[in-house]
Amino acid sequence: MEFTRDEAFDRALLRDIKDRVFYFLKKAYAIVNDPSTDSMILWGPNGNSLIVHRPLPLEYTESFLFHSGALSMERFVAYGFTMTVSGSQVEYANDDFVRGQPQRLGKICDPFVARVKQDIELRFKQDTDRKRHWEELRSYGMVVELFKHIYSVVDDPATNSFISWGPNGKSFIVLDPQRCACYCFPYNLLEECGFTKTVSGSQVEFASENFVAGKPELIKKISEKHKPAMIA
Repeated sequence: MEFTRDEAFDRALLRDIKDRVFYFLKKAYAIVNDPSTDSMILWGPNGNSLIVHRPLPLEYTESFLFHSGALSMERFVAYGFTMTVSGSQVEYANDDFVRGQPQRLGKICDPFVARVKQDIELRFKQDTDRKRHWEELRSYGMVVELFKHIYSVVDDPATNSFISWGPNGKSFIVLDPQRCACYCFPYNLLEECGFTKTVSGSQVEFASENFVAGKPELIKKISEKHKPAMIA
C-alpha cells in the first residue's frame, strides 16, 4: 500500500508558517524600535538583541502573541534567538535581528522553516512506515480469518442451496451470488490468492489446490500469498 502526501499543501503550509514568523518578527522589531516602550522592551547594547524587563504588562505580551501568558516570549527561542537571563531582565539575541537593518529579518525565518520542513518529512516517513506495517499485518490477519470464514460457509450443509463444494472437493461453486454477498465474499481476493475462476451460466466456480474439502489446515498456504515479508 503506497502512501503519498500533498506536496502542494506542504509548500503552502511552509509559506504560511514563514509569513507568520516574519509577521511576528516584524511586529517585535517595531515594538523594540519604538522609544516609548524602552521602559519594558529595548535594544541591547550591541544592537543585535532585545532586552525584556519582567514581568511584562498584559498589553505587551498581547502585542507579541495576541494573547497573554508566560510562554509568549519563548517564540524568540523557537526562532533561533539565544536567551540570557539576568535578574528581572531577559535578553534575546540573534545576528539577524539588528537595529537599523529590518531587511535581515527574513534570514531568521529560513532556518526555522527548514527545521519545520525536516520535521514534517520525518513525521511523514515515520507515519507512513507505521501505517504500512499496520496495514500489512492487518491485511494478513484478515486474509487468514477470511478464508477460514469462506471454508466454514462452503462446508456448511445448510448453505448448499447457494454455495457448495465442487464435485472433486477442490473447488466451491457459487450458485446464488446475491445470497453469497451477505457473507462478504471477496471475489477479487480469491483470484489474487491463486484461485481459478470458471463461469458457467449463472454459476461461478473457484478452485485451488489448497482449498480442499476435509482439509482446512491447507488454508494457511493460501494466506501465505498475502503474508508480508517483515513477518514471514
